[in-house]
Amino acid sequence: MIRVGFIGTVPKEWMGGLNYFKNLFFALKSFANKDVESIVFVGKRTNTEIIKMFKKHATIIEDSLFDRHSVKWYFSKIIEKLFNSNFFLERILQKYKCDIISHSSIINFKKIKTINWIPDLQHIHLPEMFSKNEIIERNKNFMNIIKYSDAVVVSSNDTLNDLKNFAPEYYHKINVLHFVSQPIQKYNGLDIKKLKKKYNINDSFFYMPNQFWKHKNHMTVFKAIDCLKKEGLEVKLICTGHLSDYRNKTYINEIYNFIEKSNLGENIKILGLVDIDDVYSLIKFSKAVINPSLFEGWSSTVEECKSVGKNMILSDINVHREQYPTATFFDRKSVQSLKDTIKNYKEDETNNKVDLLSTRTKKYADDYVNLTKKVINT
Repeated sequence: MIRVGFIGTVPKEWMGGLNYFKNLFFALKSFANKDVESIVFVGKRTNTEIIKMFKKHATIIEDSLFDRHSVKWYFSKIIEKLFNSNFFLERILQKYKCDIISHSSIINFKKIKTINWIPDLQHIHLPEMFSKNEIIERNKNFMNIIKYSDAVVVSSNDTLNDLKNFAPEYYHKINVLHFVSQPIQKYNGLDIKKLKKKYNINDSFFYMPNQFWKHKNHMTVFKAIDCLKKEGLEVKLICTGHLSDYRNKTYINEIYNFIEKSNLGENIKILGLVDIDDVYSLIKFSKAVINPSLFEGWSSTVEECKSVGKNMILSDINVHREQYPTATFFDRKSVQSLKDTIKNYKEDETNNKVDLLSTRTKKYADDYVNLTKKVINT
């Protein structure tokens, strides 16, 4: 059996990252438990909800090395800077007999193989969302990861094509691994009465579960609803997701100001972060789920909807067409296009057939196992 280490100190606000790991561990536990064992390293101060989430499908190791600003953490950073070596980390990985460390963005191990994940190259497509220093730093970090990792994972063929141009000499290291989301077990038994009571929902609604980051393109949806309201059509939209964008601190205030000035308070309900059960309730009982994003690596929102066969209205970016080709698409830069799409949308118009969830999950696990075997044998 191949023992693979993961560093599980993922910020709670980055739901995409948390869901990515949770679903990978689930797939491996369900379909590859004789081939790969997932060992997740967390800090002693790691959020207990995150530990509980991972513990269902992986072995958890707690150590203060993984707590930012702990004594061990500081020593590790000093050693790393002086000797370009992850001595403390490699020692703990060897202690627990890890053959590979995966998805950590860490390199320069002597005896541990590395598989690293690059979610996307958003900064190349949307440079206006980043400072010049961020772009330089991302280019440098990504190139180092690609150059010094034994293998690199991306989530879409769209990102694979980007990396082919970004680092053509290392193209042979890149592997596409389509992650698959698992719905909550009680999805089919969810109760709309509880949902309506909890969030004071009185009408049919569209749902947008995107973090409030600027590239997620919320404003195009809000402007489309504003246009429809002026035409006499009252559209209801519920939004969930983390309300802060570290790159655009004022973005959420811009959104609230627009809703207030446009008198859309009865049309748009912003709930912030909600429990995963409520996310799936909102998916299930919405007219459709909207993802207007200007860029994605492989959308967890789309993946969640695919896993339950939910209709979607998606921006026309390449990765959305790759991920859910039978969805309804609109021009991501056109308020008019989305307005017309919402106005004419019928709940049953999308051919939302996808491969069986178990089939896709097994392939996800098999692809990862095959990658670990390839890395071990090279």
